[in-house]
Amino acid sequence: MAIRGICLIKNEGDFIERSLRHNLKFFDRIYVYDNASSDDTWEVVQRLAHEIPKIIVPYASDDRDFRDGLRALPFNHFRHEASPGDWWCRLDADEVYLDDPRSFLAEVPRRHHVVWAQHLQYYFTELDMPGAKHSSTQSSHPFPGLPRHYLGNASEPRFFRHRDRLTWSSAHAWPTHLGIAHPRRILLRHYQWRSPEQIQRRLDTRREAADRGYPNFLHTTETSWEEKIRSSADLHCDLDDGKLQTDFHPLRSHLERLPRRFLKSCLHGLRIWP
Repeated sequence: MAIRGICLIKNEGDFIERSLRHNLKFFDRIYVYDNASSDDTWEVVQRLAHEIPKIIVPYASDDRDFRDGLRALPFNHFRHEASPGDWWCRLDADEVYLDDPRSFLAEVPRRHHVVWAQHLQYYFTELDMPGAKHSSTQSSHPFPGLPRHYLGNASEPRFFRHRDRLTWSSAHAWPTHLGIAHPRRILLRHYQWRSPEQIQRRLDTRREAADRGYPNFLHTTETSWEEKIRSSADLHCDLDDGKLQTDFHPLRSHLERLPRRFLKSCLHGLRIWP
C-alpha cells in the first residue's frame, strides 16, 4: 500500500517546509502544484525536491484560476505510478497529521473507499499578537511559535483509494463515483491562520480568487488580518500533553444514509461504477 499526496499550494512560504518535512514520513510520494505563489513557496519546494527526490515531486507552477479541481491535473499525470489499493490524499500545505495515515489506512476495510479528516482548527488569538507572552511555553511542541488555541469544528474528505477505472475531470473537486466513506475520521492539525503577515496575504489571495469566479471564497469578506483575531477564552489550548479536545458532537455525520451506501456497494461490487 502506497500513499500519494497531491498538494496544491499558494503563498505558504512560511510553513511549507515544516509541513512537508512532517508529512513526508507518512507518504511515499507528494506531488506539489504551485498556483502562482508570489513568495518563495515554489523555490522551497524545488529545494526540498532536490534533497528528497524520491518523495517530493514538483509538478508545475502556473497562474490558472484557482479551483479545487486543479488537483485532477497532477492526479492524471501521475496516476500510472499507482496500483489498486494505494491511497491518494488531498494534502493541504497548512495541515499536519496527528494520526499516522499509514497505520490508519491499513485498517480501513476494502469495502470503504474514502476517509474523512477531523480538523483541529488553530486560530490566531490575542496571545499570539506580536509582543504578547504566549500562554504555553513548552518547547516540545512540534511547531513552536505557531498558535496553540483551537477548536475541533471541521471535517472534510482527505483520502480516497486508487482504482484503475477512476475518472477525474478538473471541472470537479473529486473523482467521479469516489466511493463509500469509512466511519472513522483521521485527526489532523490545521494551521490556517499563523501570523499577521500570513493572514493578510491569505485574505487578499482569497478575495482575489473570489473576484475571479471561485465560489467557495465568497464568504471571505474580511479586509484586515485584525478581523481574524479570536479570543483565547473561547478556544481549547494545545499544551502538547496528548489531551486534545476533538469536539466531535457539533459535526454533522459524514456518512450517507444506509440505503445509498448499500446501493453504492452493489454498483461498485458489480463494477457498474469504476
